[in-house]
Amino acid sequence: MLNRRTFAISIAAAAFATSSRAMSADTLEIADDSTIREILKRRVLAKRTVGMAACVVESERKRFITWGWERLNDSRTVTPDTVFEIGSITKVFTALLLADMTRRGQVALDDPVASHLPGDFKVPLLNGYKITLADLATHTSGLPRMPTLPGELFSPTWRAAIARFSVDEFKMWLAGEHPAPPPDAGGWWYSNAGYALLGMALAHRGGKPYEELLQERVIGPIGLRETTFHPTELMKRHLAEGHRSDLTPEPPFESTIFAAAGALRSTARDLAQFAAAILPGSRSRIAPAARLLLTIRRPAPWIGGEQALGWEVRNAPGGSFVTKDGVTWGQTASMVFDPDKRVAVVVLSNTFPDLRFSNLSSGGVGAADIAHHLLRPQIPMEGQGGTRY
Repeated sequence: MLNRRTFAISIAAAAFATSSRAMSADTLEIADDSTIREILKRRVLAKRTVGMAACVVESERKRFITWGWERLNDSRTVTPDTVFEIGSITKVFTALLLADMTRRGQVALDDPVASHLPGDFKVPLLNGYKITLADLATHTSGLPRMPTLPGELFSPTWRAAIARFSVDEFKMWLAGEHPAPPPDAGGWWYSNAGYALLGMALAHRGGKPYEELLQERVIGPIGLRETTFHPTELMKRHLAEGHRSDLTPEPPFESTIFAAAGALRSTARDLAQFAAAILPGSRSRIAPAARLLLTIRRPAPWIGGEQALGWEVRNAPGGSFVTKDGVTWGQTASMVFDPDKRVAVVVLSNTFPDLRFSNLSSGGVGAADIAHHLLRPQIPMEGQGGTRY
């Protein structure tokens, strides 16, 4: 009998069977450009963000809609080539690297992560089991969101500690950790620390730094030119400045050893190409790895659905859908898609969500609520149903 840490993986399996049962075969119609532009405009004029970009990918068609400015009190408007911080959408890229290495036979999803790390890493057990690569990629390793850091969550002290946190400090923290997800979480506990560890393991097994390996195996094959951890001088001319919820400018996000969890920058144009490459039916070089991501599903009651490798599958009126949201200190991002109807939506905002009116776990105001609503109109945006916009 297979236990929870043993998997029978078949790339030819019906990876999208669960979500398919919840969706009809009807064509999915996304709002037209003028409607989307009005939504973005209202969000900016309400001073909930400074600038926004959205893209809709339908078959071979890509639509780009923008509104607002790259920086506060600056005349440069947001375009499809404005470079945003995409936060935890980075985790999908990391999961794709895992899937690619799985298909090449370099790793297996049920491998203990310790078998792909240097010998001085001491990985704790979870309920007597060795933590696997799939556990890390599905947030079921029992490791917490972040290592213990000084200061309150998101405080300047806490954020500065992340930028300074070293591999040696990470090893010391990990060796003393006792994985224990909350009892009501169903084994799921969102973990940036887990994805940092996954990135370290893949880099060690691949024999190259994580960023170099990701470029070679994922970013390059898709043909993304402006998706990177380190913007070029040309890209820096079009960087979206981050802002706090009160629209105070925020310095760029830096994460060092946590890069695999959320440090990529990208543009609406690049993310549209990424979405087209990973949608079912794509003939891109990364498509087989993309299909593998949804073959693993684990319960994630806190997000109202299931956790796949990198992606989340959320239950919703109108049918479940696949999603990943990202939040940095000054920006938010969301990518959602319907695998049956082969439609994807991406929304980017250069402002941190106002936590008084937002649910950070769903990406907050400025990105996720809009992306989710565009794909599933039955899901209200902030400002609908009596909620402040």
